Amino acid sequence: MNDIQHESMGATARLTATPEDIVGTELVTYDIASDGRWFRMSFTSADGKRGSLSLPTECLQALIMTLPRMMTQALRARHGDESLRLIYPAEAVRIEESRDPNRFILTLTTPDGFAVSFSLTWQQLNASSDPSMDI
Repeated sequence: MNDIQHESMGATARLTATPEDIVGTELVTYDIASDGRWFRMSFTSADGKRGSLSLPTECLQALIMTLPRMMTQALRARHGDESLRLIYPAEAVRIEESRDPNRFILTLTTPDGFAVSFSLTWQQLNASSDPSMDI
């Protein structure tokens, strides 16, 4: 086993890497298979070589749901502040009808093109305009 070390705020943080671990230093690009069933994330490994991780696209939903939580945990651990969270500035807000007549689609887009969509009921949409309401 190898220890991955990082100097931060005067302390050395350690994460033990097992022989099965892939240690990367930078994400480079991603690819989607032509049939949409697989994706590949390419990275630079700790030894400077290129590597990649290929997974079925069913894993994307798990990643989408997990990465923001991981980032929040990392920010809080790095800075010792439990109030920190990842925040993006919204540049565009779009509300549109969905195929379900009881729901709307709310899409938020950042200046760099990151977009996320949520399905809301009419009640949730109305409550979102009232800052005292928790939707």
